[in-house]
Amino acid sequence: MPRFPFAKRCSSLFFCCRRFCLRCDADECFERIFPLVDFMIRKVLGRFLFILLYLLLLFILLVTVTIVIPYESLHKPQWSLFLLILFAVYLVVNLFFHFNKACRVKPGSPAKSDKHPLCYICQNYKPMNAHHCSICNICVLNMDHHCIWINQCVGADNHRYFFQFLVFVTVGCLTFVFAAFNTFYYNYWRAFTNKMFCDSNTLADFLPWFDFLCTRGPHFIISSVFFTYLLCIIVFLLVGSLLYWNFVLISCGETYLGILLQSGGFGRIWHMLLFPHRHPRFRENWRSFLGLQRNSRRSLWRHILLPSSHATPYSLNAASAFDEEQQRLVTVKTDTENGCSTTHQQEGTPLIADSPQSSTETNNAADGNILMI
Repeated sequence: MPRFPFAKRCSSLFFCCRRFCLRCDADECFERIFPLVDFMIRKVLGRFLFILLYLLLLFILLVTVTIVIPYESLHKPQWSLFLLILFAVYLVVNLFFHFNKACRVKPGSPAKSDKHPLCYICQNYKPMNAHHCSICNICVLNMDHHCIWINQCVGADNHRYFFQFLVFVTVGCLTFVFAAFNTFYYNYWRAFTNKMFCDSNTLADFLPWFDFLCTRGPHFIISSVFFTYLLCIIVFLLVGSLLYWNFVLISCGETYLGILLQSGGFGRIWHMLLFPHRHPRFRENWRSFLGLQRNSRRSLWRHILLPSSHATPYSLNAASAFDEEQQRLVTVKTDTENGCSTTHQQEGTPLIADSPQSSTETNNAADGNILMI
């Protein structure tokens, strides 16, 4: 055994016995390691990925300002470069606004109540459109999935912010790929051809950070441009796919978790993927999701294309969206003395089942299975 206390604690955690042996009890090992793994997933992983995503966004922004924009000024007209800078500022403002909103706005949970059905974990009222997240340890209204990149669930109250964050990330990465093509081509693909960033006397005259970037040679420029360009291509493909999937789900009035609980087969999913615009409630679903209902004064230009914190019917009505399910007719067995059963239907009474858990068996089917994207 190690003589140091820290090493002793580590050895007692990762080894089941006080001495190293191959006959350790698997249950004892699991009981020792599981709390550490559970803590890492619940507390550490989400915060680490949140900080990592923030740093990656800041790194792309830093490379754009210090390398891409100055170098592209040598290859593009001034008017087009000015428009690109304005569009880049617009994207950055919207991107960070919706990212912070998606991270800070709670996904939405049912109010404390003893109405049925009850969540068998929270012991709180659980509407049919709510699901329990075992990482957040709450029931989430209109839960789509648990996103480890924003360190919380995507639900009724923050789904719009999450979707618009995906939109601006995808558009921003695509814009970077096209706008920074000359920078990538001459500083990586055709490097060392006297047309690189560090070979320009014009940039050396007016950039204060030119000497800092090029003093040790062009390798830092080559690595930064290649990493940023490749990162934007990968993010565009991955986030763009996730964006289209969310577009399909919203168009059909579904959530990712709701699709998994339904039994429609792959045929229905393929039809949704190929023809989302054919859904009969396509426009109504989008008006509700974006908060652009006809009787409101909101507009696409002021409340969607620009940062806005307005609430939507999608979030306001989430708690009561499936209240009709809770107004089911109750069947009460009577007249058993005559050998027959008659039913008395009471409208407006919550569904009563033989056991509290059976009334929400379908709704609780996915609870504990965390969808992390």
